[in-house]
Amino acid sequence: MTFGEKLTRLRKREGLSQEALAERLGVSRQAVSRWEQSAALPDAAKLLPCAKLFSVNVEWLLDDARGWEDQARVPETAVQGAAAPATHRDRPWYIAGGIVTGAGVLGLVAMGILSAVFPAVVSEAPVGVEWVHVYTGLTGFLKMHGVEWLFALWAAVGLAGLWLLAQPSIRKGNQKNSRFSPWYAAGIAVALYGVGQTAWYVQQGKMRDLPLLALFLAAAVWCTARQFWRLGGEPDEARRRQERLLTLLYTAAQGVILLLTAEAGFGLAALVLHIGVYFLCVGVMTGWRPGGRKS
Repeated sequence: MTFGEKLTRLRKREGLSQEALAERLGVSRQAVSRWEQSAALPDAAKLLPCAKLFSVNVEWLLDDARGWEDQARVPETAVQGAAAPATHRDRPWYIAGGIVTGAGVLGLVAMGILSAVFPAVVSEAPVGVEWVHVYTGLTGFLKMHGVEWLFALWAAVGLAGLWLLAQPSIRKGNQKNSRFSPWYAAGIAVALYGVGQTAWYVQQGKMRDLPLLALFLAAAVWCTARQFWRLGGEPDEARRRQERLLTLLYTAAQGVILLLTAEAGFGLAALVLHIGVYFLCVGVMTGWRPGGRKS
């Protein structure tokens, strides 16, 4: 089994494109292509980083007489030995994330229970319209007691916990080759928040906000289309499929928050949720961490 065949198989096993592998090793894509075609071998300065990247031995990579089965037996014990320290390092993140997420969820659940124990009905009759908007359940409870800010706080705590739970994945450094654009993601969040708020104002009878609603909606569609366009191509590459799925989930989550805003007018709570979901998704997709560093 030649060096090129081994490298190709290892790269596909990790779900990396030739471009992504080239970036990880600091070489051109053409160089990786020549290696995989067995037209050339990497120099000594690239062999060791390449072997470390795939957790294999340099000797196995260069020995054409040794096949894939020989490689499979060599790193297994080393990988098992390295798994335990990695698990121990990640444990504080999972513990802290679980505690913080649990606190946020318990806070939201407590507010839901209180809204059921102390039901409230709030009516709004905007001037100049012929209808009355009646709020009941959790929405009515929050509006009657003026505690939307507390709902937003518990939601922020829950999102912070999810951020902590995502840290082990973020710190692995596999996201540095992502094509996910934080700028288009921010555009989606801002535009959908604008759609929700203006839709709420339109429901209150402010029909002059209809052009603004259309503008925000067009911006949301454009940013979403551009984000998915960036993630197009290389349909068989595992990393791109994962990015498209996560982007779809991110857009759906922002859309759900939009519906809550348009229906209940949760301005502050919706803003916190939009921002929290944005930073959580950007962290997972690009490896961004507080302090401006990437994994």
